[in-house]
Amino acid sequence: MMVVKSDAGSSAGHFRRKITGMSLLLSAAVWLTAAGTSFALDAVNLHVSAGVSPNNLIYGVAKEKGFYQEEGLELLPIQAGMLPGIQGLVAGSFDFTQILGQSAGAIIRGLPLKIVMVFDTRPLNWLYASKNIKTIQELKGGKQVAVSSFGAALDQMSRELLLKYGVDPQRDVVLRALEPTPTRLAALMAGAVDAAVLNQRDSLIAKKNGFNELLDYGDHLEFVTAGVAATEKTLSQRPDFVSRFLRGTLKGFLWFKAKANESEAVSKITKAMNVTGGEASEIYAAAQRGFSVDGTIPRSLQERMIVFQKRSLKVEREISLDSVYDFRVLNGLNVELKKARF
Repeated sequence: MMVVKSDAGSSAGHFRRKITGMSLLLSAAVWLTAAGTSFALDAVNLHVSAGVSPNNLIYGVAKEKGFYQEEGLELLPIQAGMLPGIQGLVAGSFDFTQILGQSAGAIIRGLPLKIVMVFDTRPLNWLYASKNIKTIQELKGGKQVAVSSFGAALDQMSRELLLKYGVDPQRDVVLRALEPTPTRLAALMAGAVDAAVLNQRDSLIAKKNGFNELLDYGDHLEFVTAGVAATEKTLSQRPDFVSRFLRGTLKGFLWFKAKANESEAVSKITKAMNVTGGEASEIYAAAQRGFSVDGTIPRSLQERMIVFQKRSLKVEREISLDSVYDFRVLNGLNVELKKARF
């Protein structure tokens, strides 16, 4: 028996194939549009500190959670040491810096920068010494102490604390500027220095290897070390760019410090710092004690920071708070995010 194909059936099949083809083309167009959008993200060149800490993990969280992408931004971190710090910021090699100690010092010296966000109010640093040194006073007599770059926050804090304990940083010890952070730990363990200022991860390693903790900086000082600083030129000429970057960063900061996210944050610390879960929990708890409330600091702490910086840099002229700190954009973003119930 001969089967005759229906014209109607043939037409229907042709119509279905046509629709399918159009759907595929439409899907491809949507995909290409989305891909094109991702390629069009504005790059943010961010100067970050060397090593890994909860403070620079905040940027990673904001990137991983898509907070920057939501703002049409692509974060490109540039680690300290790869390019000159403040000079690179002023020259336009990057848009923002995380490092606030040097930024504040540069502002007090007259460079056109502003601190626009603050992550921490207490330093996450410890002074560890060789196994035969058990007190700060035993550093007297020309012992070598490894700090960060001269003029940086760690250097300034170390000088302040040594003086507090009766050790003259100019006469009683020899300060050595060693960067990046793991270099100080290596120098201590090799016996090249007698003491070293370490971050959280490296202090755990020093403790495990029998070195002696002389000071927990966070117990003795309020100090701003990390956040966001930018040039006045960027703030005035690219306000939308600044606002988008700060919004994404603020979301990352609030996410990282939220109690509800502690388990995931500790997991990220464990992986990034290559420490145990218990050690990561200790690091997170220490960071929580020092975090600012909302990325800003009160005027009283601003005043104390400027007094500290002026004394360290031997600057006598008056320095206004507004010439160093500018939280106007961040204050507006905090109101905005609270309304959105972020």
